[in-house]
Amino acid sequence: MRARPVFACRVRRCAVAGLMACALTVLAAGPGQARTVYGYEDSLGMLHTSPTKINEHYKPLFEGKAEHEALMRALREQDALGGPPLARAMPVDLGPLSEAGERIMRMAAPYMGAPYRLGGDTAAGIDCSGLTRAVYAGFGCNLPRQSRLQAGLGAPVSAAELAPGDLLFFATNREVGISHVGIYLGSGRMLHSSPRRGGVGVDRLSGTDYERWFVAARRLGRAGGEGASGVAGASGRSIGKK
Repeated sequence: MRARPVFACRVRRCAVAGLMACALTVLAAGPGQARTVYGYEDSLGMLHTSPTKINEHYKPLFEGKAEHEALMRALREQDALGGPPLARAMPVDLGPLSEAGERIMRMAAPYMGAPYRLGGDTAAGIDCSGLTRAVYAGFGCNLPRQSRLQAGLGAPVSAAELAPGDLLFFATNREVGISHVGIYLGSGRMLHSSPRRGGVGVDRLSGTDYERWFVAARRLGRAGGEGASGVAGASGRSIGKK
């Protein structure tokens, strides 16, 4: 019998398709008009955007729509990275893991302790969607670079049925869309990269802001299947098995 994740009981269901449709998209403006989008990335690695300047953290980022590279550049140029500076990285919250969880951690080993870097893709610095893309690449799966596009892959999974290897998606503003992604490891923990912990590490979900901001999970196909991720151990078992 599958163990129920600690945080599952308080998570609300949300249609990921609706989130992706509005991600990084501004409220409709009149013909020929482009509306400025304000925003910042906080110390959790979560992206906040709004059509109005809500407070001093919100900086003008772009008009209309912006692709991943343009958004990353705007956040850096406007110094729109919120939250207090960290003196050191937080310790990894890692207890016993299942075999599937251990396989994920072995694949992530080159990135453990890597600093958080917005738009980064290497062990010298990496962000949340860069980490999920890098780990899954090790299993033969080529994920899109943006978290909102990663959320369109695989099949939806309820919070009560999460298994190691599932992609977890978060949003601080459901009208704006997905703004953070991690990899579920089992026992209510996830692997991710965020500024709050100083980079790549493992955090618990229960009782945290991530539990409150959780909106969806996706499970990629089994190795050898149509649209398969190739995320499997040497035995050929899916990484999603507990």
